[in-house]
Amino acid sequence: MKNILAFLLVLVSAVAFGQEYTIDGTVPGLTNEDVYLMRIRGDNRKIVDTARTDQTGSFEFKLKYDFPVGQYAVITGPKQMIELIFNNENIRFVSTGSSDQDQVQIIESVENMIYYNYLSAKGEVLYKLDLLDPVLQYYPKSDTFYTLTLNEARALQSFLDQKVETLIENNPNTLAARYIRVDKPVFADPALSKDEQKNYLKSHYFTDMDFLDTTLIRSNILTSKIISYMGLYQHPGMTKEEMEDQLLIAVDTIMERAFVDQQIYEFVIGFMLNGFEHIGFEKGLKFIADKNMLNEFCVNTEKKKELENKIELIKKLAIGQPAPDFKTVDLNGDTVHLYNIKAQTVILVFWASWCPHCDEALPRLKEYYDPKNTGKLQIIAVSVDKSKDDLEKAIAENGYKWINIGELKGWEGPVVQEYGVVATPTFFVLDKDKKIIGKPVKFDDLRKYLK
Repeated sequence: MKNILAFLLVLVSAVAFGQEYTIDGTVPGLTNEDVYLMRIRGDNRKIVDTARTDQTGSFEFKLKYDFPVGQYAVITGPKQMIELIFNNENIRFVSTGSSDQDQVQIIESVENMIYYNYLSAKGEVLYKLDLLDPVLQYYPKSDTFYTLTLNEARALQSFLDQKVETLIENNPNTLAARYIRVDKPVFADPALSKDEQKNYLKSHYFTDMDFLDTTLIRSNILTSKIISYMGLYQHPGMTKEEMEDQLLIAVDTIMERAFVDQQIYEFVIGFMLNGFEHIGFEKGLKFIADKNMLNEFCVNTEKKKELENKIELIKKLAIGQPAPDFKTVDLNGDTVHLYNIKAQTVILVFWASWCPHCDEALPRLKEYYDPKNTGKLQIIAVSVDKSKDDLEKAIAENGYKWINIGELKGWEGPVVQEYGVVATPTFFVLDKDKKIIGKPVKFDDLRKYLK
């Protein structure tokens, strides 16, 4: 009997481990083309599989038994990304074409039938509400037509709210239901003014958000919600400083709400840091670096260590801090010691010969550089190239006569690492005392230091 039980356990295990799920799609007109399966994790997108369409536009992805559940997208070309939920079931769909305007019909997959049912209703309701909004904002409120429009807008809001509750109630154990509950638009009474609606939304935006639900990490639902919430704190006519100050209020609320689960908190902090770093929102980076509560969590995860290192780097490279000193050798063999350079302004630019954005920015930067007057402006260009030939060719062809440093170690170069550089071009503007006074993201922002 024991031998029979052992055999059955081995057999069941083998069947389970050998099980595959499939994602089958058909896109008419897409013949003999590669399509891609992309994993979605917040703002991070990663291609995890490739398939090729046949003569009918059909294709298939095969997924192993342990393929992670969550939100994915099938990329059929530059104009179409079909979002799907995978939760251990086969998925089959048909699209009417390969553009972002084409319709997708789910043939098989309970999760995606629920999700697309919701998306269809949401899209229709939001479209109609957008059409009604100008009437509600500008039409005389004493007029009968205004009252009819207001009642219609409220009915549309109520319809979507009830639709969502029904879908969730009828499908309580699905991943789609959890995503829909969070993604559902928050509505304010359309009779309120725009400012009153914004204030209401600020107070109620995360009412249905379960920050304990870690499945949200494997989707773009949570990050989209965060971006939309921040949008409530911006309005036309704001100065850059006013907008940044308002955004800090949103960031504070988001961090407070997320501080209920370590995995969610790490994910949210990482998302905001990456986003603010990308747009050059220094106040936001400094605020998170100073106000985060990562140290309150006891488990030292890899993500936590990564974030703590990044936060320390943000503090070290903040505006007003002394730039990290370095001593190295340039491409001419001359010693370069940052703190020994005598100039009113020093610009550190991290670039690469293969970087198209560098090809746009560096020639413009050259217009401001005078090799005979480096006491006013000195430029130090640190390349992330690995090929010395490619680097020297780019310098010679473009006539870059400033200080050129080539560590030839890619992103692992000591100076590159010291300044936490992850993209090119990256600019640091230093004053005569080598204090960081600017970290412009765009060349137009850099020009004010060049003048």
